[in-house]
Amino acid sequence: MLGIGIIIFFAIMAIGAPLLTPFQPTGPGSEWLSGRTVVPAWMKYLPGGENLSENMNPIKDPYFNEPSSLREWTTTTSSTEKRFFIQYVAGMGKSVTDLGSISVTYYREKEEAPLGTINITLSKQFYYPYKGPPAKFDCDVAVLVEGAENIPVKVVVFLRQDFGENKTLEWGLERNWAFGFFTKTLTSWATPRPPISSTASESIRAQHFGTQEDLAKLIFTGSGNYSFGVTLIFSDSAINTKVETTVYIDDLNIVLWGTCFGLLGTDNWGGDVFTKLVYGARVSLYVGLLSAFLSIVIGLAFGLVAGYAGGGVDELMMRFTDILLVLPGLPLLMILMTVFGSTINNLIIVIGLLGWMGFARVIRAQVLSLKERAYIEAAKAIGASELHILTRHVLPNVMGLVYVSLALEVPAAIVLEASLSWLGFYDPNIMSWGRMLYDVQATGSYTAWWWVVPPGICIALLSLSFILLGYAIDEILNPKLRIRR
Repeated sequence: MLGIGIIIFFAIMAIGAPLLTPFQPTGPGSEWLSGRTVVPAWMKYLPGGENLSENMNPIKDPYFNEPSSLREWTTTTSSTEKRFFIQYVAGMGKSVTDLGSISVTYYREKEEAPLGTINITLSKQFYYPYKGPPAKFDCDVAVLVEGAENIPVKVVVFLRQDFGENKTLEWGLERNWAFGFFTKTLTSWATPRPPISSTASESIRAQHFGTQEDLAKLIFTGSGNYSFGVTLIFSDSAINTKVETTVYIDDLNIVLWGTCFGLLGTDNWGGDVFTKLVYGARVSLYVGLLSAFLSIVIGLAFGLVAGYAGGGVDELMMRFTDILLVLPGLPLLMILMTVFGSTINNLIIVIGLLGWMGFARVIRAQVLSLKERAYIEAAKAIGASELHILTRHVLPNVMGLVYVSLALEVPAAIVLEASLSWLGFYDPNIMSWGRMLYDVQATGSYTAWWWVVPPGICIALLSLSFILLGYAIDEILNPKLRIRR
C-alpha cells in the first residue's frame, strides 16, 4: 500500500504538472523567474530569513499599451514656462506588440528667447518593503528622437533612494552608459548599451560608477520609498528659430529580482526548481515504465523459446544472452546514446534492448521445470500444438515472475536514466531529475540544497515504491512466501 501510494502521488504530479505550476521546465519562459540560485520563499518566515526579498514589478504598464498608463508617472520640470507638451501616442512602440508610447515635445516660437539647458523628468515612486536588497535589478527604456538638429537632447535614466542618504544611480544611453546628447533625428529606437542591470560586468560598473560593488546592494539599503524614471535634458540655444523636438518613450520599466522564490527556490539560471521537479516526474515514469515493459517482453519471449525448445536452440540463445550480459552496461549505453542521439525515445529503446538478459534466464529456468510437468506431458499426448502449450499452459505459470520482474525493472530503468542524464546524456528538450543533478554538477552549486536534495529524494522514493510493489506481488503470487495465518 505504501508503494502504491507513492506511485499514485508521482502519477498525479506528472499528469497535473501544468496545473501545479504556471512555468515551463525548459525553453523560453523557464529562466530568470527570479534571482540566480535563490532559496525557497517560505524560508523568509524562518529565523535568519528576515532579509530575504521577493520579485517586484513596480511599473504596471511599462509598454504604454493604454492611455491611462501615463497617469502612473509624475512629471516635473526645471522650467517655469510652459514649453513642454506630453501626450499618449497610440500605435507607435518599439515592437509590433507594443500598442503605444508617450511623447514629450519641447517647442518654442521664433520670437521667443531660448531658455538654455532645461529638463523634464518622468518618475514613478514605489515602496520597497524588504530589509535586504534584491538579488539583482534590470532597467529598460527605449527612446526615439525627432527634431534634435536645433535642440539637442540628453536622456538620463535614474534610480533614486528617497530616504536616508538619498543615493542616486544614473545611466546614459551612450556606449557603456555614457551621457551624451542626441543631435539629430533617430531612425530607430535607442536603448542603453549594455542593458541596464545591477549584474553588468565589473569593468563597466567601475568605469561608470567608480565602484565594483553590487549596484543592488548599493542602492537598496532597506525598506522605504524609491523612485525610478527618466530625465530629458534639452539644450535650447538656437536664436531666431522656431524649434520643436519630440522624444518618444517606450519600455520604461524596472524589475527587482528577489532573493527567494516559489516552493523550492531557483537554479543557477533563475529557473523554478519546483517546476523542473514536477515535470521530471513525467520523464521518470515514462522512461521507467516503457523501457521496463520493453525489456520484460523481449526477455519473456527469449526465455520461453529457449527453455521450451531446448537443445541447440537453447544453447545458441543462451550464449548470445551471456555475451550481452558480460558487456559493461553503462559505458555501452553512453556509446549508443552518442551514436543515435540523446532523445528520450532512443533512451527508452536502448535501455529496453539492453535490460532483458537477466529476466530471460529466469524465465528459461522456470520453463525448463514446467515443461517436464505431468500436465504438459498430458497436453502433448492429446495432440496439443507447441503454440497451444506455450500460450495456455506455460505462459500462465510464469506470469507471476513477469509481474514481479516488471515492478523491479522500473526502478532500474529510472536510476539508469538518471545516471545517463547526470553524465550529460539527456534530451535537451525535456527536464528530468537526472538532468537537474547534472546542472547542479555543471554549475558547482552543491550548497544549493533545495536544488540538490529534491530530485535525489524523488528518484529514491519512486524507485523504492516499485521495489515495495514488486515484493508485495511476489508474496501474493509465490506460495512459498505466504505467511500462515
